[in-house]
Amino acid sequence: MLRLLIALALAAMAATAAPAAPRFTGPNCAEASQLLPCLNQAVPGVSGVGSGATPLTINANSGVATFTGVTVAGVATGALVLNNNLVTAASQCVASIVSDNSAAASFPYIRSVVPTAGVLTINISNAAAATSTGSSTFGIAFFCYQ
Repeated sequence: MLRLLIALALAAMAATAAPAAPRFTGPNCAEASQLLPCLNQAVPGVSGVGSGATPLTINANSGVATFTGVTVAGVATGALVLNNNLVTAASQCVASIVSDNSAAASFPYIRSVVPTAGVLTINISNAAAATSTGSSTFGIAFFCYQ
């Protein structure tokens, strides 16, 4: 009888325990030395890069787009266009300014990221009164969930 009570108690504890964390199942993922390659399978890295004037084309779920020759007037918004055949209107996308050589008096920020079929429009605003000149270059990192 005591064994039965112990077995029932252990079964009840196992049933209420937190579920185990998911494990990566790639080759050698159980070895500590393979942690980084296994994580790279699960978390996509930067897979596309491109540089030039808007519009740029980068067909990847994530990447860094370096837009050159950008002008955004003071207290105004301009559109940076990224053609991308993986983007749909249902995509969930984020973007961030990762490099900026605009005028010291300007204050650029990303106002919105708008995915449509084949196009990701990144609206960048300048909160300062100074205009960012046509020689400004912005590096924009982006990631889209499908």
